Amino acid sequence: MNNKRILAWIIISILGAAMFYLALSYSPNNGGDDQIVCTQEAKLCPDGSYVGRTGPNCEFTTCPNVYGILPYNSGIYGVVTLGPTCPVERIPPDPNCADKPYKTNIRIFHINNLNSIFLSIDSDEDGTFSASLPPGEYFIEAGKDNNLGLPICNTSQVTVDPDSFASITISCDTGIR
Repeated sequence: MNNKRILAWIIISILGAAMFYLALSYSPNNGGDDQIVCTQEAKLCPDGSYVGRTGPNCEFTTCPNVYGILPYNSGIYGVVTLGPTCPVERIPPDPNCADKPYKTNIRIFHINNLNSIFLSIDSDEDGTFSASLPPGEYFIEAGKDNNLGLPICNTSQVTVDPDSFASITISCDTGIR
């Protein structure tokens, strides 16, 4: 009876050692075929599409190069104005106190990703700007060129339709009263 127990322990030990050896031989860290499983996270691209992770290091797939096919036949154009420029409004209005064009930075965000600037441009000396954009919904903000808080520019949400340019006016308040 004792010999049967010893034989059973030997067989169990040999089977256990064989299973342990097989487990080690299939380990990716043992020079075998590295099989990596990436998480199912997705990254939002500037054009509104999503990409997943791939490759041996699970990097995000490259977003479509939306800039490679520019110019689009769609986008936005507009003007940025700054006012009031005089402390007291007069009647009749003084032409020298009219709102002035404002050269400033304009940041364009895709409505699906308000945490990442899609495009940054500057308005010209005459306050005008234009940007070629793919069709979609955008959030536009201007100003914030300094830490003083002024001027305060209004923000706009714009729909860019295929084969057309949306027109917007951005008004910036100087704070003069």
